[in-house]
Amino acid sequence: MFIEKPESITSKSDNISLEKQPIAVTVQTLENDFDNDTEIRDKAFAILKGRIDEDYTEEESARVRRKIDWRILPLITMVYGMNYVDKAALSWAVMFNLKKDIHIDGNQYSWVSAIFYFGYLGAEYPANYIIHKFSVSRVICIVCLVWGILLFGHIGVKNYAGLLVIRFILGVSEAPISAACINYVGEWYTKSEQPFRFLCFASGQGGLYIIFSLVAYGLGHVNDASLRPWAYIYLVLACLSIILGTYMWFFLPTLPNEAKFLDEREKFIAVKRVANNMTGVKTLEWDNHQIIDAIKDPKTYFLILYMFFSMIPNGGLTNFNTLVLSSFNFDKYETILVNLPWSFFSAGQMWVWAFFGIYFKNLRILGLTIPMIIAIIGLGIVYGTEDGGAAKWGRVFCYWMINSCSAAFPYAMNLTGQLVSGHTKQSFTNSAVLIAFAVGNIVGPFCFNASDAPKYEHALATIMGCFAVCIVVGAGLGVYIFYENRRRDRLYGNPDKDETLRLEGIINGLKDKTDVENKYFRFVY
Repeated sequence: MFIEKPESITSKSDNISLEKQPIAVTVQTLENDFDNDTEIRDKAFAILKGRIDEDYTEEESARVRRKIDWRILPLITMVYGMNYVDKAALSWAVMFNLKKDIHIDGNQYSWVSAIFYFGYLGAEYPANYIIHKFSVSRVICIVCLVWGILLFGHIGVKNYAGLLVIRFILGVSEAPISAACINYVGEWYTKSEQPFRFLCFASGQGGLYIIFSLVAYGLGHVNDASLRPWAYIYLVLACLSIILGTYMWFFLPTLPNEAKFLDEREKFIAVKRVANNMTGVKTLEWDNHQIIDAIKDPKTYFLILYMFFSMIPNGGLTNFNTLVLSSFNFDKYETILVNLPWSFFSAGQMWVWAFFGIYFKNLRILGLTIPMIIAIIGLGIVYGTEDGGAAKWGRVFCYWMINSCSAAFPYAMNLTGQLVSGHTKQSFTNSAVLIAFAVGNIVGPFCFNASDAPKYEHALATIMGCFAVCIVVGAGLGVYIFYENRRRDRLYGNPDKDETLRLEGIINGLKDKTDVENKYFRFVY
């Protein structure tokens, strides 16, 4: 539908501007078209039909947002945190003789670390298709239950081959979770609210890592012949995962228009808030032409490159951080405790970014780059003082600084949901980005060669280079979307200043148009 820009419509006969009147007429036309439009396939269509122009107050929006927060935030924070610690459990288990009990050497341990992401890699595209076609909340619950069962399976592992198999299947089971959380946030929150919520979810990784590091420390002292100390770590995590997945099945809501904890007015407000994102709420149909759109989109490649180079350090440090830290001459128990502030540097920074995100807009590109700069500083000092002479605790503090890179991860993940419109395009882009996530995590452990132990100088140098590339790619993405927004405003008008254009953008989102097709979609940075 072509809509003439209001500023060009004036009365020539009486020289009186008719700017307001044509907007009202055009809005009414859009409302009528919306109510009868067979192109709209969004699951929220029914609740908006006949009410697309209905408004709500800021107080009503805030009340609905608070109710959503209290129901969703604690559960997703827990599941996202558990999703991290079940992988980190390997780094604790190796401190309590896992390698000796399973009879594996240093290079075999690299394969044990990497094989998880081979499973993740192979399952990522099917996982995103499932997320697109089915209820996201149900997918989250099921994968949580499945990985809980697989954590039980770790306890019975007897050899290297068995550990490879169980880790591979665990990777398959966890493939949907990151994309599911991205989609779930997009179904409930506005663009401006999403970064704060995703930072809250992601901070659960650092928070639970701290808690379970202490749990692992305690379990490492268990003297019981029936189970090895590292097996108790998997036993506790397995039980908690199954309990959490079961609880979420009953209490994690599906879509805003189906939420039982909201009344009818609140359901409408919840849906209308999300519709303002111009991305729709939930569409089940798969449109292959949107895949071509994603392949042609430069943003796709910025996001892929950033994720790949940021995950090479993650893949190595997640599983080798305790081994590197033990090279500072701590024993296995001291290593676990000294490693606790490692997570404070990630989770703590996420909360700092979340706080600033409440008061300032467009922090996303800064969130991709500044944590990497802090990590480079810490890593540079650690790497530059390998030969000794530097204060031990000063080097330890700088080692903690390296994990600042983790604070950038929520922004990298959340941008897929914020820069891409069209449900199939978004699912495909999520798949591509998360495949890069898996490949980076596969490459990472192999940077840590057994011959470089215990200091791993070559690995640290590689990681520093990856951080530098991330800064360049993140800045490049920011420049691209900044100038693309300006180009669109110049050609099509500014929807933030024109109600007609904004409404057209909302309807295009409910029609499942991509960000390329929807000329009134604007990118956040």
